[in-house]
Amino acid sequence: MERSRTRHLGVEGWVCALCLLGAAPRASAQAEPSAPRAPIVLAESPDQPGVVIFPARAAGPQPITVLLHGMCGDPARSCSHFADEVTRTSTLICPRASQRCEGGGSSWAESGVSEAIERAVARAKGELPGVLDESRGRTLIGYSMGAFRALQIAQASAGKYPRVMLIGARISLDQNLLAQNGVERLLLCAGDRDMTHDHMRHEAQRIRRSGVSARFLDLGPVGHFFTPSFANYLPSALSWLHGV
Repeated sequence: MERSRTRHLGVEGWVCALCLLGAAPRASAQAEPSAPRAPIVLAESPDQPGVVIFPARAAGPQPITVLLHGMCGDPARSCSHFADEVTRTSTLICPRASQRCEGGGSSWAESGVSEAIERAVARAKGELPGVLDESRGRTLIGYSMGAFRALQIAQASAGKYPRVMLIGARISLDQNLLAQNGVERLLLCAGDRDMTHDHMRHEAQRIRRSGVSARFLDLGPVGHFFTPSFANYLPSALSWLHGV
């Protein structure tokens, strides 16, 4: 887990992130999806990754969102910060990393993550036959170590992940690989006290100048962890990723 850091912000630093992403409250007349469904937890086996599935709440076939947790993380815990909002319009699939940590949780290996995701998605399709829609591609979210693995996958995915959200990681973006692999929208996020904050903001600015549709979202005065305030940023973040 990376250590948090503090810094002094001038006037320019206090940008309203929600306004930047075009946030707006939901219309009261808009039909709300059904109540959240209980997650489906599938244990790992010698040839299958563990996976936690949060089914979409909207009726009919819905797209897939894949989330990769952080170092020594837990998929159910990480995805709990996203599930309520993501499942309004998507099924959230959260694979468990393969390398177990001594103190609990698990971490991602340097290779084989893409294959593990495909096995996790296949397990989700077996549990939810006929309701997963990949016609518009998938959304890929990665947090901390999971963001590094998510970027590697997105930059070699041949269009499978047009929408990518990376949180709290000192990543380096390759505009050619992003374009060649069909990444249409890229959202980088970090809390103001996260040591990755400035780097991610600069990377978003740099890659946007090269023509990639990228944004940076400041998650407020928090460090390298999720807090209850994260839920306030998700609606606008996901809306921008999906172009709505």
